[in-house]
Amino acid sequence: MKIVEVTKFGGPEVLVAGSAPEPVAGPGQVVIGVSVVDVMSIDAQLRAGWGRDWFPARPPFVPGTGVAGRVIAVGDGVDSGWAGRRVAALLPGGGAYAEQAVTGLDTVVAVPDEVPLWQAAALVQVGPAALSLVAAAELRPGARVLVTGAGGALGLAVVRLASAAGVQVTAAAHGPAKREAALEAGATEAVDYPELTNVFDVVFDGVGGEVGAAAFALTAPGGRFFAYGVPSGSTAPIDPAEAERKAVRVTGMEQVQFTPDEFTRLAEQTFKEAAAGRLAATVGLAVPLERAAEAHAALATRELVGKAVLLTTAHAARYSRHGDPDVLEIMELPLPEPGPGQVRVAVKAAGVNPIDWKLRRGFRGAPLDGPQGVGMELAGTVDALGPGVTGLRIGDPVYGQTVPGAAATHAIADAQALAPKPDDLTYEEAAALPVAVETARRALRDLGLEAGRTLLIHAVAGGVGLAAAQLALAAGAEVIGTAGERHHDFLRGLGVHPVAYGEGLEERLPPSVDRVLDASGRGELDLSVALTGDPAKVITIADRAGAERLGVRFSTGDGAAAAARALREAPHVRLPVAEVFPLERIADAHRRSEEGHLLGKLIINTEAPLPH
Repeated sequence: MKIVEVTKFGGPEVLVAGSAPEPVAGPGQVVIGVSVVDVMSIDAQLRAGWGRDWFPARPPFVPGTGVAGRVIAVGDGVDSGWAGRRVAALLPGGGAYAEQAVTGLDTVVAVPDEVPLWQAAALVQVGPAALSLVAAAELRPGARVLVTGAGGALGLAVVRLASAAGVQVTAAAHGPAKREAALEAGATEAVDYPELTNVFDVVFDGVGGEVGAAAFALTAPGGRFFAYGVPSGSTAPIDPAEAERKAVRVTGMEQVQFTPDEFTRLAEQTFKEAAAGRLAATVGLAVPLERAAEAHAALATRELVGKAVLLTTAHAARYSRHGDPDVLEIMELPLPEPGPGQVRVAVKAAGVNPIDWKLRRGFRGAPLDGPQGVGMELAGTVDALGPGVTGLRIGDPVYGQTVPGAAATHAIADAQALAPKPDDLTYEEAAALPVAVETARRALRDLGLEAGRTLLIHAVAGGVGLAAAQLALAAGAEVIGTAGERHHDFLRGLGVHPVAYGEGLEERLPPSVDRVLDASGRGELDLSVALTGDPAKVITIADRAGAERLGVRFSTGDGAAAAARALREAPHVRLPVAEVFPLERIADAHRRSEEGHLLGKLIINTEAPLPH
């Protein structure tokens, strides 16, 4: 199995990916197939060598104490009902940065179906800590509360819980993004540390050091001060005599350190609150396990909003039998590995095309050999590079076409099949383009369309139709297109002359046109041949049977690399996004696609199952 080890004490670069034997569950233990790993600030401090006097491990060691995933094996004395359950766990002895983890059942908690595993991993340690802190503070409505480190994971959780208790929360954090996150979590106000001047009844200090000392000075006589933060290297230095003089009750790290029973109780409460929508973790960075060094480097900048987590699995839409949209299911799979010339893309959006549901229905007739991927066009960021890939870097925004499988949180694509995503395109807008632009360019090329010609496009309001219309207009052609009347105003705005579908279509069209692109497949080829007077002047991408009968060309794709070239050569093409569906509703997206009569493209947002 994959692991990440601290090879020696030092900076993030000492975290190195490697492999280790799969663990075996002993008596009272379970083996967890890890999906998401929690990254804590203390992981980075221990990696750097802090706490050597009391932390027993010495390099090489596998860091990390929080995971979420599924139980894949149980040891003697463990109820077999735990096998297969979604769980989160605290690993007191470390070892979380791995594809599998073994631990005693006393710190394993079931995760409700309503809580995504990435959310469970992000909450497994900060949730209990936040609940413990807020409960101990005995907050009363109207109390003045200060939270330092409010843009971090624990700080945001404390802000959320304290705000729900009806108090006035001042969130202190560096950077506008952190302060904005605190306001979204319910803070009354969010300020930078130099702006703190008020006096507070309760202070939750998640920073320590000089920041903590300054926060203690703002604690009102008789107030409460919670000193649990160590990102600065130590908890807040507080003079016990001064605390006694002000009658301030100071609570230290003991408030966020738990026995197994306490952890289990608080973790169960955390997930109940999360399932009800009352508690959530903000994840500012999610990277694959092997890139743990990047997560630690992000912590070191002190600019990360919320949590960093490490991913070992992907979620993907798959079908194991042909049929209607209900055969689609979301599967959790190991992160795919790119081969030579390939990259892994952290997908943010995937396009929906008629070919997707035609393949799902089995129009090619071939029997299935295992679960099949869905979707051929994607937009996202480069997540991993295969051997021999040049010209791309981790994190580059890209879009393009791939073999079916784009409807996933992570997908493999040939490097040459990807183009840089323009800055002025959202990921959803970018995912709408690859298939449509490549198909439209190919069809117009094969038609030999020239300036001054008249092009008729059937289904001009669809993805291919709109792309072809924009390319033809840019080439100096006149474009006529069939479409539903509700889309006519939009089409006129593009410069297209729209014509309504339905009975009497022949009377609404000119007596002759120079070229026809059929993107509809609803029986317009006979009329198209009659209008042009020559089957060679007609091309279809949607009616193979009609094409064979009439001698019309049926156009098929030139491949993913051709799509990337088309995107680079036609950067001006834009398609409206008709509707966006989350990945878990891909079946609904397929149903909508089969209904047709869309303006633009349907898009799958793939970011819900995992944070990006």
